[in-house]
Amino acid sequence: MFSYPSSIYVHLPWCHSKYPYCDFNSTVLADESDLSKYTKLIVKDIENEASKFEKSKLRTIFIGGGTPNLFDPLSISEILNSINTNFDIESNCEITMEINPRSINEAELMQYRAAGVNRLSVGAQSFNQKLLKSIGRDHDPEDIVSVFKAAGKVEFKSINIDMMFGLPDQTRVTAKDDIREVIELSPEHISYYQLTDEQNTNYFCDKSGGLPSDDEQNYIQEDCVSLLESAGYIRYEITSFSKKNFECKHNLNYFRFGDYIAVGAGAHGKFRLTKNNMIRYHKSSDPHIYMKNIISNKSSYTEKLLSNSDKIFEFMLNNLRLMSGFSIVHFESATGLKYDTIERKLSELNNLNLMEYYPNGYWKPTALGFKFLDNLQCEFLKF
Repeated sequence: MFSYPSSIYVHLPWCHSKYPYCDFNSTVLADESDLSKYTKLIVKDIENEASKFEKSKLRTIFIGGGTPNLFDPLSISEILNSINTNFDIESNCEITMEINPRSINEAELMQYRAAGVNRLSVGAQSFNQKLLKSIGRDHDPEDIVSVFKAAGKVEFKSINIDMMFGLPDQTRVTAKDDIREVIELSPEHISYYQLTDEQNTNYFCDKSGGLPSDDEQNYIQEDCVSLLESAGYIRYEITSFSKKNFECKHNLNYFRFGDYIAVGAGAHGKFRLTKNNMIRYHKSSDPHIYMKNIISNKSSYTEKLLSNSDKIFEFMLNNLRLMSGFSIVHFESATGLKYDTIERKLSELNNLNLMEYYPNGYWKPTALGFKFLDNLQCEFLKF
């Protein structure tokens, strides 16, 4: 039972500068000619992937980075045209592109929309100039408002705004001010992430600003989640809030342990060979090595057959993020495993008030489970 993924992720890794906190696969652009070279090779990568997944009917396409809008609209059009040529695309396919609010204007937005992009994800992070500076961002609050209003004129189907909390010297007051600002803009979707102090980032190495205490960050999150929900946003995933029917379909496919195609340097993918056999694969992270591999027709990726333990952990790592939890039927369908492989562990967690069972066959974290979600997910490493 070979499965055909319904999503494709395209990674465009170049950026103008590496933000101190950024742990994503990104590379500072040193040679502008790399952009056009990379675009041509992305098209070849798409063709290679299509040879394996030609029967895929795509419901979502996500163009992430890096800073994807370093690539001009013609390049994005070339990439999307290649996907459209090589795959069957649903008529209402969600096509998302991440953008930096500083380096884009209304005319470019119109061209990206004409190329096929119908959903934007704006990397705002904060509306507080001091806080933006503390995390090395190069845009101003005015840039966020400007690009949002311009995007509204262009009539994208949905706009997401990324926000962060737990920033250096952030208080409950400044955090709530941030959320009130984004609510006033009224985007269809808001992602609200905690700043994480990753060891392989410049931010970890340079402790230039004091982060709020754990207790303070908990209060900030509680305050701001309450503001978002009071404004009518539905929290459907631990970091995701949307107006009704504007959930991010692409991310929901991840959270539900769905299959997806990987294109571009550092991109990850997953697909099912049979009911019980699943492959996770990823492309070379270094964009120059990735390009050389594509040019020389060498394998540009490594793959791994997921063990039963891998499948359980990855399923829980994603599905436990959903506020709706997961059904027993979905667990068995998505992993190819029987419910009894996890039943005892779920019962143990239920006794600890970390997981709750519902009569309709669903399991979900309790309020306490969501509060200690990282620890809860790690419980499923023990298989």
